[in-house]
Amino acid sequence: MRRRRVLRLGLLAAAAVAVGGHTPYPQWVVYRRRNLFIVAGRTDEAAVALARAAAAILAARLPASKAQATRATDVLRVGSLIATGQLDLAVLTDREAAALLDGSGPFASIGAAPLRTVFAFGGHLLVARPDFRARHAYLVAEALDRSRDELPAPVPVGAPMSAVPLHPGVAAYFDGLPAPADRAAGDE
Repeated sequence: MRRRRVLRLGLLAAAAVAVGGHTPYPQWVVYRRRNLFIVAGRTDEAAVALARAAAAILAARLPASKAQATRATDVLRVGSLIATGQLDLAVLTDREAAALLDGSGPFASIGAAPLRTVFAFGGHLLVARPDFRARHAYLVAEALDRSRDELPAPVPVGAPMSAVPLHPGVAAYFDGLPAPADRAAGDE
């Protein structure tokens, strides 16, 4: 009886890997939808510190976001989680974000992933997919911009400048416009 159970669990795990899913548990999918995760590669200590600080700020200023920082094994895994839409926000260096945007460098195996800049932390960017809701991007940028002194690195003032285009919600914030309606950036 025990062997059958072990065999069944092994087959389920193998099926999940073969299908390409990162998580075979439906509860995890729901958990990810209810909580805003900011992922960083554990090999980049600065990115991890920024993700933790940003999550703490967002959890305090936007409690409904239930923001949390999480670490992936490396930058390739970060790219995979963002490119597949499994997580919404990632902290990457400027160079890594540009490489993921065009599918080059360490992300050649993933391919190009559409990204938008949400916030700039000096040499690192907080990026999201274009389908991250414009209102949410606006609120995240506003909360982080108003909490610059709580971040572990100096942050440039004003709209972020990078090879990764600004998210429309972020552009609205830095242009002094009101928060967009609650819809995905592509729905505008």
